[in-house]
Formats: sequence, C-alpha cells, structure tokens
Amino acid sequence: MKKLRSIRKFALGTVLILALGLLTACGGGTNDTENSSADSETVDFDVKELADQLKTEGDFKDQLAELDTDVAVSKLYNLDASQVESGAFYTNTNATAEEIAVIKAATADYAKTVQDAYNKRIEDQKKACENYLPDEMPKLDDAVVKSSGCYVVLCISCDSQKAEEIIGEYIK
Repeated sequence: MKKLRSIRKFALGTVLILALGLLTACGGGTNDTENSSADSETVDFDVKELADQLKTEGDFKDQLAELDTDVAVSKLYNLDASQVESGAFYTNTNATAEEIAVIKAATADYAKTVQDAYNKRIEDQKKACENYLPDEMPKLDDAVVKSSGCYVVLCISCDSQKAEEIIGEYIK
C-alpha cells in the first residue's frame, strides 16, 4: 500500500513537471534577452533564409557547402535531433574555420543547450586550428553566436560585424 502511494506521487510529480514544461515552451514563453520590450521580441523566421543570406551577403573566403541537418545536429554539434525543430548549416572545405549554423530549438531551454554546443564547437575548432591553420584564429576569436527565444545562430566568417548586422535583421 505504501509503495502504491509512492508510485502515485511520483507519477503525479512527473505529470506536473511535463505540464509545466509544455507551458514554458517556445510558443508562449517570454523573451529572455536583456531588453524585453516588444520591439526586441524575436519573430518566427525561416532558418534557411537567414543561413542563405549569411552565405551570400557575408564575407567568406572559403566555398561553403550546405550540410545535411541530421549530420550537423548529431555529428558536428552533438545535439538531440528530437529537440531541434529546424536547422540550416553551411560548412567549410577544411581549408578554413568558416561555418554557418542556424537552429530553431524545440524550446527556449534547449536553445541554451544549442548555444553551449556552438561555443564548444568554437573552442574545439580553436584547438584544431591553433597549429594547423593559425590564420583562422582571428575568425574563431570573433565568431558570432546570437540567440533569442528558440533561435540560435553561429557564424564564423571574415567579417563578424557584417554577420552581426545580417543576424540583427532576424534577431533583435
């Protein structure tokens, strides 16, 4: 009898946690950026559109190639694909450190995990390029990682200021 009550309490607790998680998901959550005015809220956008704009208008010396979402999510960033709503990725030819990654996470909480994965990727690239491609270090030092709500963007390019301007058209 005591064991049955414990199981019921555990099940009720689990259901409450799941319900709370659903209530705080991206759709109805608040924007957790520094400036919470209505103007700074992120509106939904097509991640592919932003990635394409970064590729065409950004400053890259490498010929970036589109990378399959499943490969990028699981292999490059080591993320849980079930927590990624959509993504668009461009990667280098191994001659540079340049890359573009735009992810819409399933929740704002998971977007923080994505941002951590991007930062880990930058650190891993720094270690790899330190001796092999030292000319790429300034790009990695100036890598742009921006997030708002469920969206997280990574851009490693020759001109981080230009990348920030483009990203700023989507994420305030």
